[in-house]
Amino acid sequence: MVVPGGERIRAQAQPGGVLTRVAASHLRIGSFQFFAARGDKAAVRSLIDYAVERHYPDIPQGENRPVAFLRAVSAAQARLVAQWMGVGFIHGVMNTDNCSIAGETLDYGPCAFMDEFRHDKVFSSIDHGGRYSYSNQPLIAQWNLARLAECLLLVNDDYDAMSSAVEDFRADY
Repeated sequence: MVVPGGERIRAQAQPGGVLTRVAASHLRIGSFQFFAARGDKAAVRSLIDYAVERHYPDIPQGENRPVAFLRAVSAAQARLVAQWMGVGFIHGVMNTDNCSIAGETLDYGPCAFMDEFRHDKVFSSIDHGGRYSYSNQPLIAQWNLARLAECLLLVNDDYDAMSSAVEDFRADY
């Protein structure tokens, strides 16, 4: 943490600080949704190419690149969520804007490790229904991947291949 000096007022005066996040990238499923919602196929294609070159360089160019990309993201998410589950980590708010395509944890926000096991444990004060509970994390990760698939359908309309790639999450997890 970088300490810039001075105090910040919260409930009371506290020392100020700057938290710097380091990640392979901050591309998220929400990044794809931004362009897909506008029907911007060129931007979605460009984002796929950039993400592949940065995170999954073994995926070749070609018509099936979006499907291969989705499979790679799915596998990365499956590994990440399995690691969370293994240590009792609860992300707290796993919306698509907090879901990295690189298989990293972003936007911790309301997160924590369980002190004692409770499958329905939540750590977000607004998660009254348990959407992002410990036991729902794999389900939500797969739901997020389905949202990514919807975006990628703009540039590759092979619904069956996209659906299969989303289903692969279960086996990888």
